[in-house]
Amino acid sequence: MADKPHRYHGALFASFFVHTRFLEVFIMTTTVRKGVKTLPTLLLISTSYIAVFTSIQGFKAMLPLVEEEFGISGAQAGLYSTFFYTSGVILAIFSGRIVDKLGSRAGLLFGAFTIGVLMVLHALSPAFFVLLILALVTGVGFTIVTPSVNKAIVYLVDPSKRAVSNGLVHAGGGVGGIVGASILPSLGETFGWRPALLVASAIAFVMTAILWRFFTVDTNGDDNEEEDETTSFKEDMLRLIRNRAAIMTTFIGLLMGTTLGNMTIHYTLFLTGDMGFSPSLAGIALSLFIFGGIIGNPGVGFINDKFLGSNRRLGIMLQGLVITGMFLIMAFILFPTQPHTAILLTFSFLFGMMGFAIIGLLFTSVADTVDSKLLGTATGVALLFARLAMVITPPIVGRIADVSGNYQMSWLFVAGLALAVVLTFFFTTRNHKDDLYGSRASE
Repeated sequence: MADKPHRYHGALFASFFVHTRFLEVFIMTTTVRKGVKTLPTLLLISTSYIAVFTSIQGFKAMLPLVEEEFGISGAQAGLYSTFFYTSGVILAIFSGRIVDKLGSRAGLLFGAFTIGVLMVLHALSPAFFVLLILALVTGVGFTIVTPSVNKAIVYLVDPSKRAVSNGLVHAGGGVGGIVGASILPSLGETFGWRPALLVASAIAFVMTAILWRFFTVDTNGDDNEEEDETTSFKEDMLRLIRNRAAIMTTFIGLLMGTTLGNMTIHYTLFLTGDMGFSPSLAGIALSLFIFGGIIGNPGVGFINDKFLGSNRRLGIMLQGLVITGMFLIMAFILFPTQPHTAILLTFSFLFGMMGFAIIGLLFTSVADTVDSKLLGTATGVALLFARLAMVITPPIVGRIADVSGNYQMSWLFVAGLALAVVLTFFFTTRNHKDDLYGSRASE
């Protein structure tokens, strides 16, 4: 029994990297820079997400240990997420503009290294209010990684193949999230949460070193080239707002934030309170949800590129309808029928495949609608919408569950919001269909 966790984590990493081999034939034909090996480079870029999510999800998973040491309430412990996402809301647009100016390589290095330093500072914190201050700064490091990743992919990969490439890189976040949420709490229970955070910090520093050594301008290309003109933040925002296809695509960040924010916060509560799961079994279900995202992000991206002709508008619409349907299934099928545990675990995996896939598709679509000089800013706006949804909707969903006594009406509310967002996007972009074809962007 003792070696089961090791076999589980080994299988997780093996499945991720074996899965990428099935994509290699498709991806390796997409190089833009001569001599660049695309698949290894995409895996290299994903190390930034592994560094970030191992630390962040690992620390959140250890909040019960932090709560015990500092003698704080559950509500006070929850303030960590509030502070973390608040900085993301405030700085999302500005971080994207920084990446536009500095380039993706500098952004990836800054994000991974900053997370490593901040985890050391977390481990040294003498009081909980210090952790809240650090949460604000940690949100900055996290926020700068996504625009950097998106900009790197735009520079590297042909537009008609970006969805699968973006999905593959974002799958690294799922790997890091599962490692952090499953391994660090075990280390924390054995050695204390502070030493466990030093392990997370070491992982972040290793990933930074790998990026520094192998992701270079000469071997992989980068996008921090000198620009002919320098525009102000106001000018960039006006250009983005005038671009209907781009600004409405960033609006899909609300769908991403609503889906992932509520599932990561309320899903385990739904399973334990309404479905009779034990806390440990609910944790396994959440891990399967995240694991599904590792498969779904590149998988759905592959489908969009290969079978939908890189039609991002249709892909987002279908993805939104599937997500809406998943929430309706929870409200009107799973909750009333109380199905077998195996069915619920399978559903968790499938929902993860579909729910997380909106990440890669969203940022790919953003890249298709703006030029490279504006990409960081546009990605930042999409993150702004996502973070707003993550901050605002979970308390509403929780309040609805408190009043009604279960999560049925909560999931109905989320389904209605998801449908409203995707329909708004679909109808407001009906005159901009050509702008949301990745394959045409490459012509």
